[in-house]
Amino acid sequence: MEEKKEEVKEEIEEVKEELKKEEEEVDALKEKVRELEEKVKRLEAVAKTANVRAADLQRELEYMKERYRRDLDEQRRFGYEKLAYDLLGVLDNFERALEAVEVTRDFDSLLQGVKMIHSELKKILEKYNIKEMDLLGKEFDPYLAEAVETVKTQEHPPNTVVKVVQKGYMIHEKVLRPAKVVVSVSEEEIT
Repeated sequence: MEEKKEEVKEEIEEVKEELKKEEEEVDALKEKVRELEEKVKRLEAVAKTANVRAADLQRELEYMKERYRRDLDEQRRFGYEKLAYDLLGVLDNFERALEAVEVTRDFDSLLQGVKMIHSELKKILEKYNIKEMDLLGKEFDPYLAEAVETVKTQEHPPNTVVKVVQKGYMIHEKVLRPAKVVVSVSEEEIT
């Protein structure tokens, strides 16, 4: 019987050891769960902050889009304001010239005044990079001019601009208004 008691004691000790190991494993698992719960809380806080920041950025983007639309609309409406202001001076000079000629009937002075106003207007256009195209005597380019007439001539090579009917203008490097020109052709081309 003593033997049995001893065996039972040993079994109890083994069970206690196993129970102690299992309790340690449970404690380790509880600690791991606690760490994971803390990590989940931190990640939830990061996600919440990220969501708030994303919403703020979305609102800011919408504001910037609206501001850009307003600025673009204002640019379309008032982009030529400086040019218009400069042209008002030319208009004032034309009105003064017309008033003066009505009083004095001096058409030579009127002609001189109109030439001065013409010069002033050309300077304003140049200020805004609007330049007259010089095509006379050059090879015809359909991107710069429209041929409104052809003429047979021996004086100029074929496909040369011999007369400008209406001047063409460029703004920067873009054609603002193509010129209307008369182009030379050889006598063989006209049959």
